[in-house]
Amino acid sequence: MDKYKVSVVVPTYNSGLFLNAFFDSMMYQSIGFENIQVIFVDDNSDDDYTLYLLELFDKNFSNVKSIFLDENNGFPGKGRNIGLDLSDAEYVVFSDHDDTYVPEAFEVMYNSAKEKNADMLVTNYYKIFPSKRVEVETVFNGEHALINNFTEDKRFFTLDPAIWCKLFKKDFLTENNIHFLQGMLAEDLYFFIVSLLKSKCTYYLDDFYSYNYNIRNVEGDRSTIHIRNKKYLGKMVEGYFELDKFLTDSDLAEFFAAIFNMHFVYWLTSLVLSDVNDDDKFDLIKSINPLLKKNVKVIPGFDERIYSNLTKPILEDDYKEIVKIINSIKRYRGILDKFTDTFFRSAR
Repeated sequence: MDKYKVSVVVPTYNSGLFLNAFFDSMMYQSIGFENIQVIFVDDNSDDDYTLYLLELFDKNFSNVKSIFLDENNGFPGKGRNIGLDLSDAEYVVFSDHDDTYVPEAFEVMYNSAKEKNADMLVTNYYKIFPSKRVEVETVFNGEHALINNFTEDKRFFTLDPAIWCKLFKKDFLTENNIHFLQGMLAEDLYFFIVSLLKSKCTYYLDDFYSYNYNIRNVEGDRSTIHIRNKKYLGKMVEGYFELDKFLTDSDLAEFFAAIFNMHFVYWLTSLVLSDVNDDDKFDLIKSINPLLKKNVKVIPGFDERIYSNLTKPILEDDYKEIVKIINSIKRYRGILDKFTDTFFRSAR
């Protein structure tokens, strides 16, 4: 018999004060803190306050485990896998260390998953900015959707892979040997898609917002979504290739574009917004182009007008031309942003 209803796996690294807010959101869950297991896996932090809090939580609460890695891995996959293997609960969820859950999150998620006997339950989330809270919108328009096979509703491919608003049956993950990619990014996309493809019951509550995703963008304190350097973008490409390999090995390559299209748009936009130099852009484009080529053969222009001119050079492996177009898009966006800013200032 499972010891807890929900295990919450949290990779940490120099988390500091964020841990207090996160842990408070665990303590006041309506499902009852005694029904929750919290597993912290620290990626060799060198911040004394982080280490103090993790040791304090572990010492004072029997349902909290703090695991300390000897070497810094730099990515969340390894910590999540360790936490998953240590879980003693019926269901498991994976959180970031600097966000929080709404008080009724696990009660609603657990009860809904139990009611439907779901292998995976998906919820929505809030984006938290310094001055406002935004409800993420999806193509589901607030509906509850249940599928027994991913082919029943391919809109599920369009869901944000954000792993922290998804609840998984522990036995389902174990029996299907589903783990996160390690040492690279897009590990959440890989985990979500593999789970979706293998799940015999996936239930989505589009109208329930379980998670507060804090978005920070100031010097020295940026959310991952705002990190756009060569290493970050390159590690995403590595994760994309691993997912592509899984689809090929599983004879599911026909779903490649349906799964990847929106993520390639995100990656290209991140490259456009980055300050990566042209030589590094060339290397990054060269590394991802085999995947982009597969995509544009199905969806030219990625369904995004601004990227339509990339189709020809992608098919021709013309990396210099792709970089040139990426730079022109960045200049266009800069001019547009300046125009928009000037327009709204003058309209006040």
